[in-house]
Amino acid sequence: MAVRLMLAGAIASASLAFLPPALAFPESALLGHTGGFGEESCASCHFGGPQGEDIALRVDGPDVYAPGERYRFFIRVMDAGAAVAGFQLAFRFEDGSNAGLLEMGDGEGQTGTLDDVIYASHTAPQRMDEGAAVWEFHWTAPDASSGPVMLNAAAVSGADDQSPIGDNVHELALEIGPAD
Repeated sequence: MAVRLMLAGAIASASLAFLPPALAFPESALLGHTGGFGEESCASCHFGGPQGEDIALRVDGPDVYAPGERYRFFIRVMDAGAAVAGFQLAFRFEDGSNAGLLEMGDGEGQTGTLDDVIYASHTAPQRMDEGAAVWEFHWTAPDASSGPVMLNAAAVSGADDQSPIGDNVHELALEIGPAD
């Protein structure tokens, strides 16, 4: 009897190790997956989607910053064939160090810190509305101008079928320069 219970426990534990990534992290991706500065992107877990010209990732916001100022941004994942989408992004200086502060809009997502870099991401995958998912976030520029800031973002859109196969992965890198 004890051998049967141990065997059943071992099988159950081993099966958890093989959960698809979509089930393994339902509240957001692990931090450090923006595709920038040598990081992996959403493609480390999601893949195989039919990339096309109508599938895109866009960040709307200013392209220059003044030290210490707070700015409003929107990140948009566009994919008419998808049911849900998610994202992760970070602002960094050219040396890879964190640049400024990130805040998500009310109920829009979450922030977290890894290796002194602040990341913003979705909490649960967002349902697509007319082929787009949109999140609002705010960025407070660093107190002192230290040159250009890089915004790296990665996103995934998919069928909401609990499988990482057939998902579309998007990456974006934007440079935001100091105001003259």
